[in-house]
Amino acid sequence: MRSWPIKLVLLTLSIAFVNLTLAQTSYSVHDFAVQIKGTSNLHDWTADAKKATGSFLIVQEGNELKDIKSLQVVVDATSLKGSKGSVMDSKIADALSSKKHPKITYTLIKVNSLTSDSKGYKVSTTGTLSISGVSQSVTINATGKLLPNGSIEFTGEKALKMTSFKVEPPTAMFGAMKTGDEVTIDFKVVIKQ
Repeated sequence: MRSWPIKLVLLTLSIAFVNLTLAQTSYSVHDFAVQIKGTSNLHDWTADAKKATGSFLIVQEGNELKDIKSLQVVVDATSLKGSKGSVMDSKIADALSSKKHPKITYTLIKVNSLTSDSKGYKVSTTGTLSISGVSQSVTINATGKLLPNGSIEFTGEKALKMTSFKVEPPTAMFGAMKTGDEVTIDFKVVIKQ
């Protein structure tokens, strides 16, 4: 006779677990724009990534974004195309050792904060960024919004020093042109179920 409260508790926990599991949804990168912006002693420059993939595990409650359980974005380092043509493309490839290290990855360690306002979401994450075979823990802040088709868009930017990843800032014209150490990565990533 006393076993019915235990059964009720077990049933309630089972339902809660199922609901929690159902709220986690897998997403993958559907569309993206990743641009590296840099400077030199002669002119500013950019490089655009042409290939990227990624996977996310998102917790939603109805139409509300509640948590990010996992995420990994992978940019194909060999796909970077510079704003100054093929010579620049070659300099980027050499600087990143992209033949040896063809992937630039960002893998989530933790979500620092996730808040909502009338415009969408503010997300701060800490993750492992790997560039040219060197990994560093970095914090990236992004703005997120739910799109009408059910996709989620994240946008943001992150300033980095190339030398933090043991990347030697490229030079050209026999050293007459020198790029600055700091670059900014602008990104827009749209993920879809």
